[in-house]
Amino acid sequence: MKIKKLYRRFRAWQINPFHYQDHSDHTERCANCGTEFQANFCPVCGQKSGVGPINWRSVRQGLMVIWGMDSRSLTYTLLQLVLRPGYLISDYISGKRLVSFPPVKMLLLVAIGMLIADAISPHHDMAKTEAIKSSYDIFAKWADSNPGWSMMAISSVFLLPTWLLYRNAPKHRKHTLPEGFFIQVFMATLFTIIGILSMLCHSLYVLLLWGFYYLIAYRQLFGYSWWGTFWRLCICIWAATTTILDLVEFGNHLLHFGTGPIIQILYANGTAIFLVLTGLLIDSRIIQRLYKRIFRR
Repeated sequence: MKIKKLYRRFRAWQINPFHYQDHSDHTERCANCGTEFQANFCPVCGQKSGVGPINWRSVRQGLMVIWGMDSRSLTYTLLQLVLRPGYLISDYISGKRLVSFPPVKMLLLVAIGMLIADAISPHHDMAKTEAIKSSYDIFAKWADSNPGWSMMAISSVFLLPTWLLYRNAPKHRKHTLPEGFFIQVFMATLFTIIGILSMLCHSLYVLLLWGFYYLIAYRQLFGYSWWGTFWRLCICIWAATTTILDLVEFGNHLLHFGTGPIIQILYANGTAIFLVLTGLLIDSRIIQRLYKRIFRR
């Protein structure tokens, strides 16, 4: 019973971790400038209402701010991204900007952490050597020195498949491409965190969390069932992976062999296009059947 109770509290926190008090029903006097007002903040000096004498709660709040645990800090946003990824993204693209640290800045700061983790990793020099010997050495060098932008580039390939396959979702129906950009920025940040854990644990198995978190985040964000989220995500991953491999191969062939193999690479990328179109066809058939059931009632 205690486990169920804790899980229910955790689920309630996932859905809505913020509670705002409304002080508009009574008049308060600002402790800073003495202005009387009915709001959460003083209209003259901007100090928050309800400021009273210093107590142990004030000490706790002061320590939380020092360690970056206030409502819009980097630390607290990363905690939300790990524990409630889809709900956090949903809040942000719905207009609740104050619930999150600025996403692009967050990605770049986390990428700096990835560079530090890579520098202290005992396999750092060996990884550098393997990257140089690889046939994709240019992309590998750039990605190694620019982890934030490389994660953003990889995640951006998910933008179009996600926009197409989740356009009829129960939540965030017809989400726009700019919204999709910020969705992928959050996912790139999460992927970077997983990469840091993989470096610190010296295990590639940690990277399996990437697919797991995409499934969790997309289900919380778009509101499909587990199965509905899963098969759409599989098509997105296949299309994105094929596109990434083809783009890297295209650059490699263009650099070494000229424009000869371009047609072959475009033909290979037809697999990803075919899967996305098949997913759209299945999705449209599901929506048509759902509409028929609704109108029959």
